Amino acid sequence: MRAPLYTFTPLREVDLALVRRWLLEPHVARWWDDGTKAPYPDAEIADYREAILGRDPTYRYLAYISGQPVGIFQHYRVADSPEYENALSLDEDAIGLDLFIGEPSLIGRGHGPRMLREFLGVVAFGFWLDKDITVCVIGPSVSNLSAIRAYEKAGFRFVRDVVVPGEPEPEHLMRLTRDELAHVAASSMQ
Repeated sequence: MRAPLYTFTPLREVDLALVRRWLLEPHVARWWDDGTKAPYPDAEIADYREAILGRDPTYRYLAYISGQPVGIFQHYRVADSPEYENALSLDEDAIGLDLFIGEPSLIGRGHGPRMLREFLGVVAFGFWLDKDITVCVIGPSVSNLSAIRAYEKAGFRFVRDVVVPGEPEPEHLMRLTRDELAHVAASSMQ
């Protein structure tokens, strides 16, 4: 039996040097260094460390392709951040998701949508099953067109553009339910 192509492990302290390298890659820094957390990437790494220590309710994972670390995925309950929840104006309990592929050689190769579906199905939706959360939202910057296309391919659908306090650009809020994910995954297997 062949090992899964995409796997995820909880982020550990030992992973932070690699994450730091990725955060400094131009294709990552362009979207993650929004100027609100100075100095970059030290402040971002500090946030990751807080999550590793259990002092931040965001769950972060190292993503792998065929056993090689390639990026970061994170999920969180939107309601755990009241300011963000108010900005989104959701009328439902939802998990939020963020990610990046850090390895430049893997950008634009079609891994994003497939890895995202796998992460949602195996990790994120499963984690929140006991809370009965069946909705996931993701909010790329309105000008991050490649991310928006990748999220659409993964099954996410546009809700509305949202101004989030402290963000340099509005977010292109997108939504996907657990049932929609199952449908997209089934149709991609055909």
